[in-house]
Amino acid sequence: MTLKHTSILMMAAMLTACVSCNKPEDEIPPAIEKDPVPEVPAEDPRADVPIHEDGQPYTTYKGLVMAGYQGWFGAPGDGCSHAKHKNTEWYHYRENEVFKPGVLRNSIDMWPDMTEYEVRYDTEFKFADGSTAQVFSSYDESTVLLHFKWLKDYGIDGVWMQRFVGEVIDNPDGNDHFNKVLANAMKGSDQYQRAIGVMYDLGGYNPDRYEKVLADAKFLYDTYASVQKFYIHENGKPMLALWGVGFNPTERGYDNADIQKLVDGLQEQGWSIMLGVTTYWRAGGGDTYTPGKLSLHKLIKDVDAIMPWYVGRFGDINGYDNGGNEGGFAGMVSKDLEWCKKEGVLYVPHCHPGSSDLNMHPYYTRNSRVKGDFFWHQLHNCIKRGCESIYIAMFDEIDEGTAIFKCMNKSEVPSNDADIDYYVVYNPKNEKVRYTNMSGFAGSSTSTVFMSSTPVDPAPTDGWCRSEDELGITFEGIDDDLPTDHYLWLTGQAGKMLRSQIDLQSKQPKR
Repeated sequence: MTLKHTSILMMAAMLTACVSCNKPEDEIPPAIEKDPVPEVPAEDPRADVPIHEDGQPYTTYKGLVMAGYQGWFGAPGDGCSHAKHKNTEWYHYRENEVFKPGVLRNSIDMWPDMTEYEVRYDTEFKFADGSTAQVFSSYDESTVLLHFKWLKDYGIDGVWMQRFVGEVIDNPDGNDHFNKVLANAMKGSDQYQRAIGVMYDLGGYNPDRYEKVLADAKFLYDTYASVQKFYIHENGKPMLALWGVGFNPTERGYDNADIQKLVDGLQEQGWSIMLGVTTYWRAGGGDTYTPGKLSLHKLIKDVDAIMPWYVGRFGDINGYDNGGNEGGFAGMVSKDLEWCKKEGVLYVPHCHPGSSDLNMHPYYTRNSRVKGDFFWHQLHNCIKRGCESIYIAMFDEIDEGTAIFKCMNKSEVPSNDADIDYYVVYNPKNEKVRYTNMSGFAGSSTSTVFMSSTPVDPAPTDGWCRSEDELGITFEGIDDDLPTDHYLWLTGQAGKMLRSQIDLQSKQPKR
């Protein structure tokens, strides 16, 4: 999923303590007072979290741990319309219209463990022994069914199927891809009795697409949501999620009034609504368009659930506990939950195992997973503070490195060494920079990051020019002393902890 290029500025509030001028010079001034961190409930907060009965419909999100499911990967020969075009045949594996070794020449940072897949596709990537690395296509039914089998095997309640407005509306190839993946997923939901819902990513939405999105949602309602046994419901209605609410309207192409209109139209169709909102939706600041905070709050009060976005907002456990502008993201969970309970809105916290997005954005920072401690710390914090449901990002997101599904160990991933020499230019101020393109022709670029066949000297202001070899960006992998299914297993254990089926514990359970 995606808000891949969002840049978040998080400034800590400065507090000062004043000392009276008539006090002795050697008197110790009082300690700086900080905003109190909300108390963790004294009693176990899990008593009211329901346990879903196997084989029964999913009538509420409460008691469930669900993951986002991108389902957007394609490969040559998979039968999708994307495979008819050279520049899209490696759908969502590609970068700069190719899928080859080398930064900015592929979009993924993790490599899937292909051991169990029925259908596999050869790539140009090689393992250390010279053998060819393979990947999957989400378009293949057997691939999606395997993923749903894993959900069942590890006790993960279900998934939110991502549906990207910019890729399904006015885009026949994208519509072909995501309709097929969704049909496969619905079959997997039935076969393995997993909860399933649809989440629109609003990237690409604008008011002109209002009627088209309503028509698409009506298709989803009639075809799946109103008839599918395990389609997730809330407050007696099938739930539809809208991700991307609360950001700066000049950057997104829509404002809160546009989303209010869309929500009203969807509710008239019979949907309950969950909004994927900005991190700082409640207090404002950071990624939230603060002048629109009141209209955002009004919008939130009109829906059934919200899920704030956290990928990219903190990079380690200390950042989670102490970062942000309210004394820590960990404490924000309590404040968010309190607000939502008061307004009768289900609060769904978002947890992720870590992120890495260097092949597309080599100026980013790779977050360490700390062998699952980073992930478990978030899960435990949300559950101990009284949250009743959880959203995991993501099941299969190997682009941004948040995937929980089976990925290869670090020592086994294929090589990412390019077969040609080139330079990567980071241009943070989007200046007009002269360079030589990969075909040897001189030109200029204002892109944030791009490739050049020759060095750019001087480098852009506050940026750099480095050889691809110097950057040395490799694929991320699961720690060698962990099994490739470790994060699937942890997610399943989190569901058990949420429902009091195992003890509430701050340390990862032993396997």
